[in-house]
Amino acid sequence: MDYDVTIIGAGPVGSTAAKVLADNGFNILILEEHSIIGSPQHCTGKISAEALRELDLEPVGILQEIRGATFYSPSLESFTIKSNTTQAYILDRRVFDTWLSERCVKAGASLITNARATRISISSFGVSVEFKCQDKYQTIRSRVIIAADGANSGVARQLGIYTQEQAGGKMGVQIQMKGIRDIKEDIVELYFGRIYAPGFFAWIVPLGSDEARVGLCVNIHSGKPAMNYLREFVSKHPVASCKLKGCFMGESSVHPIPTGGTLRRTVSDGVIIVGDAAGQVKSTTGGGLYYGMSCAKLAAKTLSKELSQSTEKLLRRESLAGYERSWKLKLGKEIAFSVKARSFLDSLSDNEVTYLFNALKKDDSLLSFISKEGNVDWQSRITSPVIGRLLKKGALKPNILYKFGRSFLGTAFKK
Repeated sequence: MDYDVTIIGAGPVGSTAAKVLADNGFNILILEEHSIIGSPQHCTGKISAEALRELDLEPVGILQEIRGATFYSPSLESFTIKSNTTQAYILDRRVFDTWLSERCVKAGASLITNARATRISISSFGVSVEFKCQDKYQTIRSRVIIAADGANSGVARQLGIYTQEQAGGKMGVQIQMKGIRDIKEDIVELYFGRIYAPGFFAWIVPLGSDEARVGLCVNIHSGKPAMNYLREFVSKHPVASCKLKGCFMGESSVHPIPTGGTLRRTVSDGVIIVGDAAGQVKSTTGGGLYYGMSCAKLAAKTLSKELSQSTEKLLRRESLAGYERSWKLKLGKEIAFSVKARSFLDSLSDNEVTYLFNALKKDDSLLSFISKEGNVDWQSRITSPVIGRLLKKGALKPNILYKFGRSFLGTAFKK
């Protein structure tokens, strides 16, 4: 059977695109390589309250409401930023992802689980996708495919769209733990320091009661597996280990996070790349739910128009370019900012990170400003005012300023 659109990946990104397209009356097939939707749970499941409102989503699968975060420096200095209102939610991704996929099916989309795409070929007759399901190979054809198959997208690699910049990504690892002591249910804890999480940070994300998702992210070439770093964080970190000692360790996952920027091209003949597969994530935190789902809606909007207007069996790159223009207009600058911010943070030594922590900790008015005006999805809006205030106070050392300029201005910045 032929379809209008085949979507590779039934995560939130693929399901978001499928729902819009199915609602518009198109014949949609979703292929999901795992047998259970939302499993394994690769991310913390954190999404901002504002993102849920913008995406017009019901609060399904919410485990915990989050109002703030406590930040620990390498030298164990800490400060907390907290709001009076709920800023984010921690989701049960199995429940949330399953709900999203069920909406697609109710809208008319077809879904096949345990189906791994093995070969993709493009011709003037459309896009043929060969997939393996229950040890049998099948082939279907559609006018276009959406690659929502996650970081290091197999579709993008097979079609030669994957670009080297994404090789600068990170490797994340996470364990669900029970029996944790001394954590606040509405506060996420973030731990910085090259000993335990070189190139990123570690986290304890509360799920309610004494349960949490504990994880960290490291540079891919950090010298040892990410799981080894996590074990050391759990057992040896002076603050975290006291909270995690003797805890029951449940499900674990290891997953790449594409923090190196977006693909140079996110469309090709018969192909649209969306979400983590396209590098549409915040490089500062690795979060991609909001960006990916937002871009999926833009992709579906472009496809709905082009599928209706074109009589071609294959949608060409030129007709899909509207998607690329629209996501870059909405998120391109923000994602580029996050890549530069990640470069700056990666360049700092532990002593420099501690210095910045102390500068922020000493300024109650600045912490209050961040608490009121900060937005995890639009971090560039708060960075300039914060840097400006620190500069006014003379709180930034020359070497930190140099690294900031080098990251954000590149080769044009001279020491």
